[in-house]
Amino acid sequence: MHVSDRSPVSWKGDYPAEIWSSLEQIGDLARKHGVTAVLDGGDYFHVKAPSKNSHAIVAKSAAIHAAYPCPTWCIEGNHDVKHNNLDTISEQPLGVLFESGAFRHLREEVFSDGDIQVRVVGMPYDPNRSLADIQAVRKQSGDTHLVMLVHALASENPPAHVEDFFGEPVFRYADFVVDGGPDVVCLGHWHRDQGIVEVQGRMFVNQGAVSRGALVRENLERIPKVALLEFLTDGVEVTPLPLKVAPALEVFDLERKERLEQERRNIDHFVEMMTSALAETSNDIEGTIRSLAFAQEDKSCALDYLERARESR
Repeated sequence: MHVSDRSPVSWKGDYPAEIWSSLEQIGDLARKHGVTAVLDGGDYFHVKAPSKNSHAIVAKSAAIHAAYPCPTWCIEGNHDVKHNNLDTISEQPLGVLFESGAFRHLREEVFSDGDIQVRVVGMPYDPNRSLADIQAVRKQSGDTHLVMLVHALASENPPAHVEDFFGEPVFRYADFVVDGGPDVVCLGHWHRDQGIVEVQGRMFVNQGAVSRGALVRENLERIPKVALLEFLTDGVEVTPLPLKVAPALEVFDLERKERLEQERRNIDHFVEMMTSALAETSNDIEGTIRSLAFAQEDKSCALDYLERARESR
């Protein structure tokens, strides 16, 4: 969810209002479909520092979920704790929701209905999460279905550069598939919508973040979704349920993004010209800057930064 009471700098719309609307819609969908439990895959809060999350958003979160027709079970994401340390949860806003009973802390829970027994295992964020941890989750006696809810990076075919970019393990769906392993794997952490995929008879639900914080191309096109999991005697049905959100052009500040990108291009061009001019003439940096065909205010700014750099050395 990435709940926050402030809109990101990339927004001109009301980010908190969209979050509350999405949460209320989830409650309505839970009521409409008569669900047994709502599962939250972590990163419920956006800002990690507890002092920067108001009491108001904690109270509103509790009130909205209290109106749900069923409990909400949640695991911790990396934004819900400090320094990637799960032991800090008692100091965090999510820890307050756990203690209050507004959320239930998911590690392992069994839901039964007649001959159907669904066991749900929650695996919170761990930067050192191993494939062995994931493959160790197996069915137990009496389980007709097993669900694993994990806050980790995973994809059917992850691009080669992703692990280097994030600096943490990125798993392949096929590696999750083991004898007696989960029938359904629900994933949080990666914000990109990778849909609902069946791999070797197992379902992978990885529909991305419910929020749309960053002004990236995908968020200009993506409609946030949740998923309905229905457990039957002969299998599992997973249905995507889109949420109603304002058009991206109404909420994102595209003009500001263009201004920032233009500034970046101008800076890059300035540096290229200065480097080229220095290579052709001399090491007189100040003279080179003054000779460049840029606005006087740009050259004054560059000279100011140069002076600061010299002072810091």
